[in-house]
Amino acid sequence: MNRQSFLKMNRTQPFQVMYWRPKQISRRWLWAGMLASLAGLLAVELWPQQVAAPSSELTAAAEMADEALRHIKDLRIAQGHRALPKLDPSGSHLIGPSMSMVTSKLGSLESKQTSINPNLAAVVVRWLEQAGVETGDSIAIGASGSWPALNIAVYAAAETLQLKPTIVLSVASSQYGANSPDMMWIDMERQLRDAGIFPESFAAKSASLGGLFDRAAGMTEPTREMLELAATRNGIPVLDVADIEDSVGQRMEIYQNASSDQPYAAYINVGGGSASIGGTAGNACFSAGVHRSTPSDQEVPDCVASRMLTQGIPIVNVVDAKQIAESYGLAIAPAQMPRVGQGSLFSHMTYRRPLAAALICMTWVWMSVTVFPRWYLRTVLKLRRLVRRPNASTNALPKQVEWMV
Repeated sequence: MNRQSFLKMNRTQPFQVMYWRPKQISRRWLWAGMLASLAGLLAVELWPQQVAAPSSELTAAAEMADEALRHIKDLRIAQGHRALPKLDPSGSHLIGPSMSMVTSKLGSLESKQTSINPNLAAVVVRWLEQAGVETGDSIAIGASGSWPALNIAVYAAAETLQLKPTIVLSVASSQYGANSPDMMWIDMERQLRDAGIFPESFAAKSASLGGLFDRAAGMTEPTREMLELAATRNGIPVLDVADIEDSVGQRMEIYQNASSDQPYAAYINVGGGSASIGGTAGNACFSAGVHRSTPSDQEVPDCVASRMLTQGIPIVNVVDAKQIAESYGLAIAPAQMPRVGQGSLFSHMTYRRPLAAALICMTWVWMSVTVFPRWYLRTVLKLRRLVRRPNASTNALPKQVEWMV
């Protein structure tokens, strides 16, 4: 056949694709093996197992935070405080009113409800570990009265790791935070120290009034007096600031004077204080978690956090409880107080190894039978002959022998 005849034949007759399968294997066997493999794969994927995390510090921090949350709840109940189910479905008594004389700005009710979770203390422990903080290190904390539950989580994490904090607070609070004039965060902090849950060394070094320009600008004079009285009755000096820049400078001076013996291993910000993190603009630059440098594509406002970063001190931004909860498998605005140990930090899902090994073995056997059916049949026949072969015994008599008496 010459080249032209070959090309002409191939133009008139299309190519045929040949499929091969062993003649000794039926279609039923092939379908059964395929379905069994798919069923095993689905079982491995849809039936994982939960493995607990080995860290005991995570659990210890969450348990301490749980104790602190329950202590504040019991204290508020003893004071006659009533929790509104619409605002505080879990009955934590840590959700403040929608408006009060010491309320500085609007707040997210769902985020405040989500923040009341003792397991957030474990998240802070993990972040501190990621920042390189070790047991006994010194840290700086800038906390707001807007997030009492997050403050408790930070304090519990610091105490669990036996850290040495230098704390500066903002007295005022946004909606649904510690904005009850008779029980602000600065009061809660003292109550938790008096109860022995947190040590006396966790007392704030100083506190600003908070609010606009960090000096309660725009608030009434009676409100300013309430804020100052809250700091005075708890023995906390009040920062007298002219503006945000002045507040940042005074805060940095407090931190520097307290860290003469040991440099800070990290700076923790809680909330959206203008002096601490730069307000809303600062939180837009620094999401929740650990940061070691300022973003190059955004203009970072002058604040304590940005100045700490210029000194090589990592910051841990504890903000946006809803985002944190979504990232770590925690409940959003839970109707009941979450139990200690819930969340992806305490356990993770993984494949069941015995089940996966069984699936691999089953698939290997099925493939070997499919590809080498004759070898498999010969092997089976040999095994059957070995099983059926009678065992020879030296003491046994031939069947033909008859007993004679």
